[in-house]
Amino acid sequence: MSRPVVMAALAAVLALAGLTAIWFVVTPRPDAAEPVAQEQRQRAEDFLGGAPNRPVRGGQEMKPRW
Repeated sequence: MSRPVVMAALAAVLALAGLTAIWFVVTPRPDAAEPVAQEQRQRAEDFLGGAPNRPVRGGQEMKPRW
Protein backbone atom coordinates (compact mmCIF):
# COMPACT_ATOMS: atom_id res chain seq x y z
CA MET A 1 0.00 0.00 0.00
CA SER A 2 1.10 3.50 -0.64
CA ARG A 3 1.94 5.95 2.08
CA PRO A 4 -1.18 8.20 1.67
CA VAL A 5 -3.49 5.19 1.96
CA VAL A 6 -1.78 4.03 5.17
CA MET A 7 -1.93 7.54 6.62
CA ALA A 8 -5.65 7.85 5.77
CA ALA A 9 -6.40 4.46 7.33
CA LEU A 10 -4.44 5.38 10.46
CA ALA A 11 -6.25 8.72 10.71
CA ALA A 12 -9.61 6.96 10.35
CA VAL A 13 -8.76 4.45 13.10
CA LEU A 14 -7.56 7.19 15.44
CA ALA A 15 -10.67 9.28 14.77
CA LEU A 16 -12.90 6.28 15.46
CA ALA A 17 -11.06 5.52 18.70
CA GLY A 18 -11.30 9.17 19.78
CA LEU A 19 -15.01 9.40 19.02
CA THR A 20 -15.65 6.17 20.90
CA ALA A 21 -13.79 7.49 23.95
CA ILE A 22 -15.72 10.77 23.80
CA TRP A 23 -19.00 8.84 23.50
CA PHE A 24 -18.36 6.92 26.72
CA VAL A 25 -17.17 9.99 28.63
CA VAL A 26 -19.92 12.41 27.57
CA THR A 27 -23.05 10.22 27.68
CA PRO A 28 -24.87 10.54 31.03
CA ARG A 29 -25.28 7.52 33.24
CA PRO A 30 -28.95 6.61 33.79
CA ASP A 31 -28.42 5.80 37.48
CA ALA A 32 -26.58 9.10 38.09
CA ALA A 33 -29.48 11.22 36.73
CA GLU A 34 -32.19 9.47 38.75
CA PRO A 35 -31.72 11.17 42.18
CA VAL A 36 -31.85 14.61 40.59
CA ALA A 37 -35.10 13.79 38.79
CA GLN A 38 -36.58 12.32 41.96
CA GLU A 39 -35.59 15.42 43.93
CA GLN A 40 -37.16 17.71 41.31
CA ARG A 41 -40.34 15.63 41.30
CA GLN A 42 -40.58 15.80 45.11
CA ARG A 43 -39.98 19.56 45.12
CA ALA A 44 -42.71 20.07 42.50
CA GLU A 45 -45.12 17.87 44.47
CA ASP A 46 -44.43 19.85 47.63
CA PHE A 47 -45.00 23.15 45.82
CA LEU A 48 -48.00 22.21 43.69
CA GLY A 49 -49.57 19.46 45.76
CA GLY A 50 -51.79 21.66 47.94
CA ALA A 51 -52.65 21.28 51.60
CA PRO A 52 -53.60 17.66 52.32
CA ASN A 53 -55.71 18.47 55.43
CA ARG A 54 -57.73 21.35 53.96
CA PRO A 55 -61.43 20.43 53.59
CA VAL A 56 -62.49 20.98 50.01
CA ARG A 57 -65.74 18.99 49.77
CA GLY A 58 -68.98 20.88 50.26
CA GLY A 59 -67.23 24.22 50.05
CA GLN A 60 -68.40 27.53 48.69
CA GLU A 61 -69.59 27.51 45.10
CA MET A 62 -67.25 29.29 42.72
CA LYS A 63 -68.98 32.04 40.79
CA PRO A 64 -67.48 33.91 37.85
CA ARG A 65 -66.78 37.60 38.25
CA TRP A 66 -68.32 39.46 35.33
